[in-house]
Amino acid sequence: MTMRWIGTAIAGACMAAAAPAAAGSSEAATPSTTTQHKPFVVHTSGLPLKKASRRLLDRPASPDVFGTVALNAGVTYYDARFRRVASTDSKDPLVTGLAAAMAGLSPLAKLQHAQVEVNRRVRWTHDLDNMGVADFWANAGETLRRGTGDSEDIAIVKMQVLKAAGFSPKDLYISIGRHNVRGAHVVLLARTAGFFYVLDDTNHDLMTPAQHGRFTPIMTLGPSASWVHGRRVGTSRIASAGSGSTRAKAQ
Repeated sequence: MTMRWIGTAIAGACMAAAAPAAAGSSEAATPSTTTQHKPFVVHTSGLPLKKASRRLLDRPASPDVFGTVALNAGVTYYDARFRRVASTDSKDPLVTGLAAAMAGLSPLAKLQHAQVEVNRRVRWTHDLDNMGVADFWANAGETLRRGTGDSEDIAIVKMQVLKAAGFSPKDLYISIGRHNVRGAHVVLLARTAGFFYVLDDTNHDLMTPAQHGRFTPIMTLGPSASWVHGRRVGTSRIASAGSGSTRAKAQ
């Protein structure tokens, strides 16, 4: 049987099935009385937020730090690595032990404690010497047991410890960029009370981005978004922090 005949048969069946409904619909569409109906009003103030609204509330704040503007990067090379390290070791005894020591501290005190204690426990070592590969993102538990790791490994430990201590994942970011002394570098950005703070293994102090001044972010990763960083070079243009290119951006 050809496709033409199959199409004709399907169309005929659909018309036949719709005929009784069409016949009854003309009668049903004509009201039997002239009664006017008032509209039914639904008060939405007490209804739960829709999923889309909840997603907007849970979205991380844009990390416009170190004098840069953060632009949504879409899908990036590092997303899978970030998801892997961010979803493991939440109940590792070394991670939860460090978090337990912060019980009762204020958010800022927790950041300072994590900064000092993780820097003390993990000694910076290049991945080639540590893992035998040029670049590897280790889980927090692995790094704490080994006692060595490079900048992203140390930042990951701080991120996981702070989450175990009560920080929301949306307020913790892994930022990849360049340090003006070390070169390629990674720091942890943490947000509390509307302000960003930098947790960097090159010093023991907790600093704001303005106080730090030695790091230039190129890409930042969060739990549900990634950003590339640029600098505003005019009233309506953004210069990429990682290259000499520019792109237009509306104010």
